[in-house]
Amino acid sequence: MTVQELQPREARHHTGAIVRSKRFATQFEVDGHVLTLGVDPGVRGGLYYLPSAPRWDDGTPVPREVAARLQTVIEEVERFWGHWPEFRAVL
Repeated sequence: MTVQELQPREARHHTGAIVRSKRFATQFEVDGHVLTLGVDPGVRGGLYYLPSAPRWDDGTPVPREVAARLQTVIEEVERFWGHWPEFRAVL
């Protein structure tokens, strides 16, 4: 796992994905496409809600290969920041 901090609460994962943490949301960006995910405070990190069929913020579907690594990338970046996120599926 290689994570590079770009700014406070913004980091680039070795896959090229950028993760930005906001107060109650996290943005996941790949190749200029952004997916905003809702996040609630958890015990040791954020509680993320992952959609079963994710769509970029512009409404287009997230490619299957990107969606497959979404949770792993967010988890590795959050651990880099010292947090232990939890994930829930949204149907």
